[in-house]
Amino acid sequence: MFKLRYYCQAKGKEEIRELLMDIEAKYNISYETLDVSRNGAYDEEKERQVYERDFKPRARILKKRTGESIRKELRGSKGKKHYYVSTPGTMTVVRDGEIEWYTVGDEKIIRFLKMVLSNGHVFLKECCR
Repeated sequence: MFKLRYYCQAKGKEEIRELLMDIEAKYNISYETLDVSRNGAYDEEKERQVYERDFKPRARILKKRTGESIRKELRGSKGKKHYYVSTPGTMTVVRDGEIEWYTVGDEKIIRFLKMVLSNGHVFLKECCR
């Protein structure tokens, strides 16, 4: 039903990957790690594609569920008309191929994953209400 997706650069944070493996073993909740970098470095085009494909179409529902705007969390401004996107360090809950919930930042992700490890599917259903 649910899948966890971790957007990172290169391999991402070891503690997060370990928590994802523990969750999969305990609750059979699958996960995937999506490297949005090119050889471990920022790749503007790849980041923009991921943002446009995965996050932008779900902006309203994600703001309703998390209380945070994806524009504030994942986009920064280089000027009035240009912006950059930064998705590494983002954890999402995916259901039927659509992002249903997200959080940004290693510390928030670790807290979130520990809650999933404690409460499993029940916690994920609460997040996606």
